[in-house]
Amino acid sequence: MNSSRICLALAALGFATACNKPPPPPPDGAMTIQVTVGASGYTPARVTAKAGEKVRLVFTRKTDEGCGQQLVVPSLEVRKDLPLDTPVPVDLTMPAKGEVAFTCGMAMYEGAVVVQ
Repeated sequence: MNSSRICLALAALGFATACNKPPPPPPDGAMTIQVTVGASGYTPARVTAKAGEKVRLVFTRKTDEGCGQQLVVPSLEVRKDLPLDTPVPVDLTMPAKGEVAFTCGMAMYEGAVVVQ
């Protein structure tokens, strides 16, 4: 059973508060980037940010097709489930150079935030 169905079941029993918690606010001055997870990957798959900039990526999975049910940010040792139609924030600070890559749990979908 996926997490959105669990939340619906909990809501029916009167326990919806745990599933409806809004994400914490982004870090001060953070740029927020919305990323949609679809049947063919991430949109947008590559975005840019400045060195040292705080960034909040907000991933929203829009389909059960494909392998987008999990997000992995290898360099940050982040692994998060992406429930259907539920925004999932990931906060990071950009390195001095390079990029912060992200993938699905099977590494078939790829994306990155690139330092400009």
